[in-house]
Amino acid sequence: MTNIGLAERLSPENRWLLAGLVGGQLVLIALPGLFGVRYIWMVSGLLLAASLSLFSVQRTLMLLLVTSVVLPDRVLALLVLPGGLRLPEGLLLAAASFAVIDLVFVRGLRLRASGADAPVLLFLAVSLLSALVGLARGNLTTVVLRDVRFPLYYGAYYLVVQFVDGRTAVRWLVPLLVACGLIVSGEYVLEFVGAIDLSMGSRFVRVARLEGVVLPVCLLLVVNQFVHAPARFGHAILAVCFVGLSLAFVLTVGRGMWVAFAVGLVASVGLWHSQRQSGRRQTLRALLLVVGLLAGLAASVTLFQRATGSAVGAHALERSRAFVDMGRDVHVLGRLSSYLTTLQAIANHPVLGSGQGATLWFLGFNEEFNRFESAEAWTVDNLYLALAWKMGLVGLASFLWLGWRLARLAVQVFRHSTQAEARAFAGGVVASLAAMAVLGLSDAAMVSGRLAAVFGLLYGMLAVTHRDFLQEANR
Repeated sequence: MTNIGLAERLSPENRWLLAGLVGGQLVLIALPGLFGVRYIWMVSGLLLAASLSLFSVQRTLMLLLVTSVVLPDRVLALLVLPGGLRLPEGLLLAAASFAVIDLVFVRGLRLRASGADAPVLLFLAVSLLSALVGLARGNLTTVVLRDVRFPLYYGAYYLVVQFVDGRTAVRWLVPLLVACGLIVSGEYVLEFVGAIDLSMGSRFVRVARLEGVVLPVCLLLVVNQFVHAPARFGHAILAVCFVGLSLAFVLTVGRGMWVAFAVGLVASVGLWHSQRQSGRRQTLRALLLVVGLLAGLAASVTLFQRATGSAVGAHALERSRAFVDMGRDVHVLGRLSSYLTTLQAIANHPVLGSGQGATLWFLGFNEEFNRFESAEAWTVDNLYLALAWKMGLVGLASFLWLGWRLARLAVQVFRHSTQAEARAFAGGVVASLAAMAVLGLSDAAMVSGRLAAVFGLLYGMLAVTHRDFLQEANR
């Protein structure tokens, strides 16, 4: 009898092997269907994600970016892995495992440095310290573990620094983030159209979800790409991206995001203007740029409103009145009340904070019963108060140092890099940092949600861009 070698057994010409693989795939698809339709795509999606990410840190980080941005909370709630891990957390741990294998067996523990390693490490250390403080103060262990995982998502920064180069970050990961923003925009539009009655033009249903926080970031990245490196994708594609993102951006009717985008836009124009000779002509061009972008945003919303017969403009105007008269909006009053309660908790433990797992009772307005009600909350809608409450002034200072350091890296890349694509990305990061600093006054998503992983990845991309592109410029 002729012995068949292993190579021949694994050859594509082996019909028995192909039949076994096809049969296995059918079982994996059909078997989950016996327990429900949703399990078909759930199991198939998890297997596809596992196959794509297998032993590749970069591909795993790309999947982490996509799942953290695109998948709604109700979908992620279904994708709970063994041990209670959510899908983004599983992907982050998988990437870390692949990284350890590569560092030990391939690179001989040779690490790469970046310009923001120290502040990121300090922020992670303070986050762990706040978990210990929470346990010492008697906070529930389960709640402590739930809270501390979000700031620890910033560990994705080091995975990018070690396994992604600047060219890959700028050419692939940044467009991927914008593409994810466009998918979120599509989800917002579909949810809005499905929720309103198109036969009644006065109807409006606000679409507000956590993933909408990436919309102003993606818009500012597109704006800076349009200004500094339009030839890469072309004006037409960038204009389509801007219009697609701006439509969902307006449908959020998020006043904090509107102000944040305006500040980011001003930062973009100021950074662009600082690199040019001052004069009336350049100032006029800067003003025309701002007016043109805002006009494009308004035009896209107007066309959508006419096509659907919805009352986007009227609802946006009504919510905007809270800027001049806060007493008109009960939700603003409830938020201000929560700020005062949080400040009292900070005063009790100012240095190290109340620790992870701490909760407070806030007043919120119940629209169904048209009254204020008290509810227990694990975070507050303010980045700075959330940091000071859970991690104390030490945690707040460490995060501010991190933001300041990242802004300096981005400005250095913008001013000294000879590559237009790197300058466009750096300008977008400067603008997004300015925007998120303002949005932090009314939102804590940077440290209190799954999007913390997205910001960790984004800032890792900035660090490797600073490291690699400035090295090219100095040669």
